[in-house]
Amino acid sequence: MRPATRVLGQSIHRLGAVASTQVEAAGLAAAGASEGTVVTATHQSAGRGRRGRDWLDLPGESLLMSIVLRPRIPANLAPQLSLVAAGAIVDALGPGGVTATIRWPNDVMVGTRKICGILPEAVTGRGGALEHVILGIGLNVNQRGFPEPIRTLATSMRIETGRAHDLDAMLDAALAGLEGWYGRFVEAGLGAILPDWLGRAQGIGRRARAADGREGVAVGLADDGALLLRTDGGETVRVVAGEVSTEGEHAAGH
Repeated sequence: MRPATRVLGQSIHRLGAVASTQVEAAGLAAAGASEGTVVTATHQSAGRGRRGRDWLDLPGESLLMSIVLRPRIPANLAPQLSLVAAGAIVDALGPGGVTATIRWPNDVMVGTRKICGILPEAVTGRGGALEHVILGIGLNVNQRGFPEPIRTLATSMRIETGRAHDLDAMLDAALAGLEGWYGRFVEAGLGAILPDWLGRAQGIGRRARAADGREGVAVGLADDGALLLRTDGGETVRVVAGEVSTEGEHAAGH
């Protein structure tokens, strides 16, 4: 069944076990696949998260997908698609009974535990023009538990609600949510989604520590998506990369 979208998911390649949906989608994109083409898999043997981390999953427990996007935006704006996707996934989780928030820049969290990871990978052509982006999303859906060392760092829809969830229904919800957020972003830029993103973010207004050791209060996002941190000395600094931990939380990834 096709999702109720105009662009995203009109072509879906449903695969079994693969090395990575990112790799599969990249191959399709290079061959000319249209915008919105989706690759899903029941299992990844070499899934990747941000900064090269492995993504762990058992067959049939996670929603694993990569989407071919061809936005007409400058290449330097492609990383902002991770912010776009995080907002869309938070909205998609709500009807399933899961209240989530966003940990900057794109970790989808339930409390202090991660439920979804997002990885945009941009490909540029001549002159540095953006050709396409492969947007990878890994959502924990039906896991009953996780192994060490992420047992206390990760969660799933099943853990949070006590019941199993239909992966196809979550795929449709994620694509529908993403199409709305993505459409607004492409049409009007990050500013068009920023208020909604901030309304779903955790840690804004709280003390935070950047990966480089800078500390202060997270006060918002800059126009380009950088986190704004007001230090104890009163200076507002930009955090553009690395994880940020807030009070009562340890930064971690899955």
